[in-house]
Amino acid sequence: MAVLRTKRLELIPLTAEQLELYLSDPAALETVLRVPVSRAILTEPVQQAIRAKLELLLSLDPELHPWLTYWLVVVTAASFGAGLIGFKGVPDANGEVDIGYGIDPAYGRKGYTTEAVQRLIAWAFGDPACKAVLARNIDPANWASLRVAAKAGMVAYEESETGISLRIDRVPSRS
Repeated sequence: MAVLRTKRLELIPLTAEQLELYLSDPAALETVLRVPVSRAILTEPVQQAIRAKLELLLSLDPELHPWLTYWLVVVTAASFGAGLIGFKGVPDANGEVDIGYGIDPAYGRKGYTTEAVQRLIAWAFGDPACKAVLARNIDPANWASLRVAAKAGMVAYEESETGISLRIDRVPSRS
């Protein structure tokens, strides 16, 4: 699997083994990747999400791995794995896929998360099966996540008691 790059970041698609190490022995993961990784982002909800991703990764076609794994967001200037980003599955029958993201608070408010989201959206739109990327049910109080989604080009399309949902649609190519 290819590493995705931006001006300031590398997005590394983690293998199932690397995700397991992140949960059980982050220091060992650092040795494998040769880069320190954030412990601050390993909250209980994130650990649960990683466990759920591991179940999927181990049961589905390896070709789908990039859609199912977490990508480590490495800030290249700091050589530090500061965040995780990933899709919540493969594009559905409508070509829609959900995205989730998080970054170490020490690296927040610097545009890294927006840059990572924009790059992963561009990667997703490289697949003809993907027609839209969604960030669903963001808590209205989570202004940082809403701002990231908006700065990445997403627009709100639904508001409910569970949160605000945003999306970006792939622009059809002109032939």
